Amino acid sequence: MGVEVHDPRWLTAVPGAELVVGLDDVGGYAAAGHRVTVMIDLVPDNVASLRGMATEAVGEGARKVRVRPHGVDRVDLVYAAVELNRVAEDDAVEVQFDVTSAALLRADPSAFVRVDPLVVKADGTVVPICAGLEQYALGSLGSLEELRRSWDPEPVQDLCRVALGRALADTGPLVSWYEHLTRTAAEMRASC
Repeated sequence: MGVEVHDPRWLTAVPGAELVVGLDDVGGYAAAGHRVTVMIDLVPDNVASLRGMATEAVGEGARKVRVRPHGVDRVDLVYAAVELNRVAEDDAVEVQFDVTSAALLRADPSAFVRVDPLVVKADGTVVPICAGLEQYALGSLGSLEELRRSWDPEPVQDLCRVALGRALADTGPLVSWYEHLTRTAAEMRASC
């Protein structure tokens, strides 16, 4: 099970975890010798500057570029996918675009009913899959193995099933899976 941390102090508690930071923090953490993944939140206002932001992050030392869309329309998702492909080729860097194809959702829905990766937020809270699912938190980081043993993943799998149904209704070629998850989680929390 993959683990990403959002503060380097948790790297010693979770060996092998991926350090994920914002664009402004890449240079400092890369200079300190960390393997850094930059997280870029893609919103309608920054779609046109995505390639520049990604290239800047790589120039600052990011070894991986991860882009998470929020409220971006279908046309901009396709544009962003093309730009990120160019970044991957031009800068020889790993790129993770947090979208999936609608065809893959239909072909293998079980791949989306999962509880990983685990995310260690800056305050030590461990949540499944992505930030925004705090009501499904395992707890605060002490021992990751201890948290896993005492945690019931079934509510997260239920959330994934509901979000999957909504994502399958999305008619575009690309689907922002994490956005569906967090939006569904927020709606489910509000209906409790």
